[in-house]
Amino acid sequence: MSRVLFVMLHPGFIRYYEGALQGLADAGHDIHVAFEVSRSKLGEDETARRLASRSPRITCGTTPERVESVREFLSRADRTATRSGNADMPLSGARARARAWESLATTVRLLGDYLRFFEPAFAGTTKLRDRAEKRLPRLESAIARGVAGAGAPPRRLLGAMLRGLERVIPIPRAIEAFVREQRPDVLLVTPLIELGSQQVDYVKAARRLGVRSALCVASWDNLTSKGLIRVPPDHVVVWNEAQKQEATALHGVAPDRVVVTGAQLFDPWFTAAPSRSREEFCAMVGLAPARPFVLYVGSSIFIAPDEVPFVERWLAALRGAADPAVAGLAALVRPHPANARQWRTFEPRDVADASLWPPIGTDPTHADFRRDYFDSLFHSAAVVGVNTSAQIEAAIVGRPVFTIRTPEFAHAQAGTLHFRHLVGGAGVVREAVSLDEHVGQLAALLARGGDAGTNRRFVEAFIRPRGFDVPATPAFVDAITAMAAAAPPAPVPPPAWIRVARGPALGLAYAAGALAEDRPLWIYALRSAMADALAAASATYRIRDWLYGRRLGLKRARRMVWRVWYESSRHLTVRLRRAPLVLVKRLRHAGVAAKRAVRRES
Repeated sequence: MSRVLFVMLHPGFIRYYEGALQGLADAGHDIHVAFEVSRSKLGEDETARRLASRSPRITCGTTPERVESVREFLSRADRTATRSGNADMPLSGARARARAWESLATTVRLLGDYLRFFEPAFAGTTKLRDRAEKRLPRLESAIARGVAGAGAPPRRLLGAMLRGLERVIPIPRAIEAFVREQRPDVLLVTPLIELGSQQVDYVKAARRLGVRSALCVASWDNLTSKGLIRVPPDHVVVWNEAQKQEATALHGVAPDRVVVTGAQLFDPWFTAAPSRSREEFCAMVGLAPARPFVLYVGSSIFIAPDEVPFVERWLAALRGAADPAVAGLAALVRPHPANARQWRTFEPRDVADASLWPPIGTDPTHADFRRDYFDSLFHSAAVVGVNTSAQIEAAIVGRPVFTIRTPEFAHAQAGTLHFRHLVGGAGVVREAVSLDEHVGQLAALLARGGDAGTNRRFVEAFIRPRGFDVPATPAFVDAITAMAAAAPPAPVPPPAWIRVARGPALGLAYAAGALAEDRPLWIYALRSAMADALAAASATYRIRDWLYGRRLGLKRARRMVWRVWYESSRHLTVRLRRAPLVLVKRLRHAGVAAKRAVRRES
């Protein structure tokens, strides 16, 4: 039917779209998935190979390296320089320009991402702002802080300047050539909104070449906890109406460009069934089958960098509860697969009826991993976590979900916007401000049971907006199919003013490259003076070397003359010493010859 090019940051994003990609292939589309980064931290590369083996219509590969784009540019410059007879200057100039544009692109995008966290909507998200600031050189972050602190008008002016520079920055040649060679009917990108993401170049290339493009929002936190949609694609595919509002209000995307399909990621959870009985499961993880257990689900390292001490306090609160039902609860702790290293210090044997499972080091890409994970949710009496998508999965399975607000996790709860989807009037998570309040909530749950209606309402609004029983994957496939079948947009060449503006912008690009070194300002101020001083000092050494060379030449010439004189005088002396002996010998030979002649005559 059509060809789909899906550009992902790394193979870890396959898990968000595995079913959707298979659905597109089943619908007759040819899909090429291109990864900007190869990553094997959690076995993602193996996931990509497994996906490609399922259907001949799905292929996986890598995007062109950005250093390759420089090399292509240099090869063209080298050929041009060779024809013109001057190879050195164009080659070095091309290398410098390519590096400068890359530096400017990174600077502009990181500054824009950092600046957004000063908007009123992000008040209180200091950790998100700090994370963005760490990516910037100190001078640039200081300038952005000063502008943002001066009020809304200067902040908006700087944002407009950054958007203007984004339009001026040229598309890397390798990326434009890659999109042209793939000849897709639709270009999909994810996540696009990583801090300083360079995927914007693919959207710009698609616009230049007349290819329809779409951002597929991978997760529920992407539009609020990361960067900006700097160049809006033709479409933005989101889960629900809440994300649609975020795309329009926080990123300036036109409402008619946003497509709501539901969260295709969670479709398998609606049809999953436990793979073993509760007794078998409890025996496997080391819990008593006769007692209900509460499941603690771990969070990512940004959310909970030091989660173990909190879980130890949580377990102590359960065991010390006045209500015997809560005190008798078993506990199963399940670390986040990408944040499992810290759990090596956790010893569940110190707490009665507690277990950590799966063991640290378990392969998260193994076929049993998700099945075992579902069993842990299904057989639990309740689920507790800080701020994680596992709480959404627990709601789908129908389990009551809890969280505890604590100062150590304030940055990940009140300090993020996506946490508000879980709590509050439309949320599914019951929050407590202390461990004592949390213990009381568990006691009420065990006494009266949970409210299944809360879970269903949240799932319908957040995961399956087309209906609780309507899967999201077919809606996603239909949306991409419609995009691919639509008439392609007209190519958009760069306006004339952009070509003119690239001259002055190139100076900014060189400055961005220098500032990217993140050195103290006094180094930049003294760099030229220090270079002149070093040049002057080196001139002294060059003169000394020159004079030494001249002295060395004279010494060698003198030694050569002396050797010639010595050799010639030595031969002359030997000859003079041997001259009398030679004369005596010759006279002797002459006398002998004369005697022989007299004898012959007589």
